[in-house]
Amino acid sequence: MDHNNPGRTASRELNLKLVEKLSQCLDLTAYPVVKLGTGVRMAYAGDVVTRLPLLLSGAADASMHQMTDAGTQVVLVSWGAGEIMLLSYLFTREPLTADVEVSEDSIVRWLPIEAVEDCLQDNQELLVLLVRFLALRLREVHARERSWLERGVHERVRSTLARIVKAMPRRSEGRVLLAATHESLAARCGVSRPRLSKELKALEEAGHVRLGRGTVEIIDTTWLDAMR
Repeated sequence: MDHNNPGRTASRELNLKLVEKLSQCLDLTAYPVVKLGTGVRMAYAGDVVTRLPLLLSGAADASMHQMTDAGTQVVLVSWGAGEIMLLSYLFTREPLTADVEVSEDSIVRWLPIEAVEDCLQDNQELLVLLVRFLALRLREVHARERSWLERGVHERVRSTLARIVKAMPRRSEGRVLLAATHESLAARCGVSRPRLSKELKALEEAGHVRLGRGTVEIIDTTWLDAMR
C-alpha cells in the first residue's frame, strides 16, 4: 500500500471489507488496545504469530528480505488504518520471515488468531474474501518488488525518506528529525549499510540532511516533494 494514496490499492479495499465482515461474527472491541510510537518494532522475524494486529490508526511496514544477484534487497509490505495485518499467517504456523515496524504512531488491537480462524470456519463468504485479498496482495507485492529492484541507491533512499517525512512531525522551518540507526534505515531502503552511509554523506554535503549519532535531520524537505 502507498501511504500517500492509501485508498488506491484494491487489496486495501478488500482488507477493509474483510474487517467489516469479521466484525459481524467477532466482537473486536473485546480485545486489548495498545498505543505504539513511530519506529517501534511490533514483531520480529522468527516470532510465532499468535495474534493478528488490527490497525485502528497509523501505519506499519514489514521489511521482506529478498536474495538477488546483486545481494540482499528489501521490499516493504505496508498496512494502514483499518487493516488487519499478517493475514497470511492464518494458513501457516511458520515463524515470521520479516520484521514489522510501526511507520506512523499507531493504535493497535490484537486479535487472537484462533478467534479469527473460528469465524472463517463458520463463514464461507468471509473465507472467500480472505483468499481474494491474499491473492491480490501477493500480486501487488510482486509488482512493487519488481519496481523497487529497478531503482538505484539514490532513488531508494530518497523515496524512503519521503515516506518517513510524511509521517513525522515537522520542527521549526519545516525540518524533520529522524531517530534511526544506519542499519535500520538501510533495511528500509533495501540497500547495504555502506551504500546508505555513502548516500547520506552525499546528501549531507549537498545540504539536504545533517547526520548525528543515531539521527538524521532532514534540513530541506523540498527536494523530497517529487517523491511523495
